[in-house]
Amino acid sequence: MKDIKECLLSRTSVRRYEREVIPQETMDFIYKAIANTPTSYNGQQFSVIDIDDQELKEELYVMTNQKQLKTCNRLLIFCSDYNKITRLAERKGFNVPEFTNTMDGVTVGIIDASLAMMSAVVAAQAAGLGSNCIGYLRTVDPARLAEMLKLPKGVFVVCGLALGVPREQPDLKPK
Repeated sequence: MKDIKECLLSRTSVRRYEREVIPQETMDFIYKAIANTPTSYNGQQFSVIDIDDQELKEELYVMTNQKQLKTCNRLLIFCSDYNKITRLAERKGFNVPEFTNTMDGVTVGIIDASLAMMSAVVAAQAAGLGSNCIGYLRTVDPARLAEMLKLPKGVFVVCGLALGVPREQPDLKPK
């Protein structure tokens, strides 16, 4: 594992990946980092869809023209998710929290999903993987994307994260 300082200060966007499978142990580490992400109200108002299906990644590539989707080993899609809290509240006999349909509720879901994605980025970097955040997934065709991913009501895509073994290590850009 790389040290945290190196991970945070040397991160670059990787757009070309080797066709190597990411070991399950590494993915489990990334999932644990995501699950341990701090969230508003400790509500975890996000969900993550893990895509390793090459055909689906190719469809998303055609839709977005983001070449890294064709070569990444995994694509994690981070979503704001109020469907799960609604289902849980209903199952427990609680009233559905009113903040789910407010600007604050939408903002919380987006921030929670974004924080979870950053946890995944740092964990992937520490494990020697490359990553690339793909915000365009959220805007290219939201209705079609929701249909492709079978997203229920109350769930929308915030960002995608391509993961894989880097084919090349891009230079760090000045910031």
